[in-house]
Amino acid sequence: MNLQENWSQCLPKIKPQIDDSVVFDSFIHDLQARTYEGNSIILTTPFEFNVGIVEEYLPLMAEIYNSEHNTHYELKLLSDSQFEKEYNKKELQEEEEIPEFSDNLNPDFTFDNFVVGNSNRIAQNASLAVAMKPGTAYSPLFIYSNSGLGKTHLLNAIGNYIKKKDPKKMVLYASSEQFVNDYISSLGNGTIKEFNLRYRNIDTLLIDDIQFIASKESSSEMFFNIFNSLQNDNKQIVITSDKPPKDLKGMENRLVSRFTNGLTVSIDTPEFETSKAILQKKLEIEKVDYPISEEVLDFISSHFNRDVRELEGSLKRLLFYKLVFGQSKESIDLEFALEAFADSYKTEETKTVQNDLTVDEIKKCVATYYNLSVSQINSKSRTSNIIVARHIAMYLVRNLISDMSFIQIGKEFGGRDHSTVMKACDKVEKNMKKDAMYKKAVQEIKKKLS
Repeated sequence: MNLQENWSQCLPKIKPQIDDSVVFDSFIHDLQARTYEGNSIILTTPFEFNVGIVEEYLPLMAEIYNSEHNTHYELKLLSDSQFEKEYNKKELQEEEEIPEFSDNLNPDFTFDNFVVGNSNRIAQNASLAVAMKPGTAYSPLFIYSNSGLGKTHLLNAIGNYIKKKDPKKMVLYASSEQFVNDYISSLGNGTIKEFNLRYRNIDTLLIDDIQFIASKESSSEMFFNIFNSLQNDNKQIVITSDKPPKDLKGMENRLVSRFTNGLTVSIDTPEFETSKAILQKKLEIEKVDYPISEEVLDFISSHFNRDVRELEGSLKRLLFYKLVFGQSKESIDLEFALEAFADSYKTEETKTVQNDLTVDEIKKCVATYYNLSVSQINSKSRTSNIIVARHIAMYLVRNLISDMSFIQIGKEFGGRDHSTVMKACDKVEKNMKKDAMYKKAVQEIKKKLS
């Protein structure tokens, strides 16, 4: 006897228990028992608006069904259209076995070893929210930044978190270049069906550097269709790029529109504190077993912080230099680090060194420009205009007088710590890049000094 016959046998027993015979004749009599799902029997009704009416009778009908057949099932109710959408798709997937594939995730990239600072906090928070509730928090999540600031790390961290929480979840990480090559290859060898099954039946799609796909019309069309399919099924999509969606030249408007429909976040260049924390985390991961002074970490954090790759590359260079030239040294100090980076840490501004200038002359010139006294620049005052002048004076001393260490400059400015000088110089360089009037002021002071 099949499921529907079992159900039909119970209808004569159910009818007397329903208070309103019109309800039974109109809504319950035509229910169909369609399939089993775990400990439940799925019933269907022709119209979606029937579901809300019949649901209140489900416990009573389940009790009668179980009593009649000595079973312990629950009853669930769907409209015919809901059932077709959900269960026909499941049956189709069972018939068309999804090919095995690698998730391409890098297990070393996790949230645990991602250093969070002001420059990336929003992106990290959004990524973690997505990983905790994929498909419900923000989809798509669009992360953009310059190269080397942690986009790929966050993509992999999302995937690794989801897989750790539920190993059955199907996650796929791919660069857009990999996606294009995979698509072209499937067209060439006649495996486009497998390509579609792989990309359309995953739970989370992680696409890196979407800008690569912009000018590739056929690949963009395929990605658009896959994107829509996953979105309609409430799957999670995370995309990274070197630009925000609206600045993706060559990208179809319909794709840009869908990217902006989710949450867009950015990652900025790491500030001094985040840069230093990244270095400390890297040393912990590398298990470096000899001391490296705080001065050295401050130095690298101030001079090699354009992106995370530059920070890590600088640290590798220092450790290699220690291996080759410092085997007898028990620790790395600032003097040794300056030797290691002698040919690379000076900025373009540093190339115009003037040995005839003195620290006092620079301080006096800056003070005059800002209508201050030298004693105010040397003071502990935190007034904004004094801080600006003090930072610029430190920066100019560093760049216009040769062989002045951060420690020496700190002593010249009221006995300040070397790290304070490093941060000041770093801040001036960043302000010059983003503030034209600020840059003009620095250039005018330099011109007066020359």
